[in-house]
Amino acid sequence: MSIAPLPSALQQFGGRRFAFYPAIRNIGPNEWLYRRATWSECIVMNTQTSEEICVPRMFIGDVTDQDEPVMAVQLTRELVWKDGLVAPRENRVIEFPRPLTELEASPKGPGSLRKPAPVVNIRLEPRAEVKIWRWFGVAAILGVVGFGIVADVTNRTQMRQRQDLFRNYRGYLQLTASDDYASVVRRLGPPTTDRGVTDSAGRVFRALTYSQRRYAVVLMGATEEKARYIGAVDPGGLVLDAVRLTDGGSSESLLHSLAAF
Repeated sequence: MSIAPLPSALQQFGGRRFAFYPAIRNIGPNEWLYRRATWSECIVMNTQTSEEICVPRMFIGDVTDQDEPVMAVQLTRELVWKDGLVAPRENRVIEFPRPLTELEASPKGPGSLRKPAPVVNIRLEPRAEVKIWRWFGVAAILGVVGFGIVADVTNRTQMRQRQDLFRNYRGYLQLTASDDYASVVRRLGPPTTDRGVTDSAGRVFRALTYSQRRYAVVLMGATEEKARYIGAVDPGGLVLDAVRLTDGGSSESLLHSLAAF
């Protein structure tokens, strides 16, 4: 028997609009509606673009008491929308220490500033030839810079591969109640198996199993052609995702009854 996800701080909004603070970068106006939640994420929808995104629960903080002009939800990290995912923003700016002023550098305060040192004429000797060890130093610096560039490119490639793997593994989070068989295949690819059953009320349920990803996408409708996405389950019948039905209820109870799929 599966256990429903813990309540999210966003559930108290219901149909009310809210904003994230700080705002998520690189995505639409900062005005959202709560849709649903899983054990690890909250799914919210942008009120102007109607785009749904998944925000990990670990980044969602407290809700402010004020509701003018809209309620605000504090984020524990500054987030950015990149390659279809919400991720922490990386700050690559290195702040150097501020140089000390003469007053700050003086050990005895403003009244004890040191006088400039006397100017002494220095006779410069003819410049000697560059020694071989200086070339080794230049080569070492260039090697360090080159290694840093290669490491940065490698890290970016690995991060992009992990993001692609995450999207493919939990692709059902991209689906909504308006997706039919064609749009599911377009987003996730052809299923391993496609099975259907009709219940006593005449509703048609269609389970599209993706064996390698270890979950099944469930559609429901009056006919197979009219069936739409209602959620996803794992091989053990655990509900991974559920949508809100047209009557306002959740499809989670229906998914529990279809564990025999």
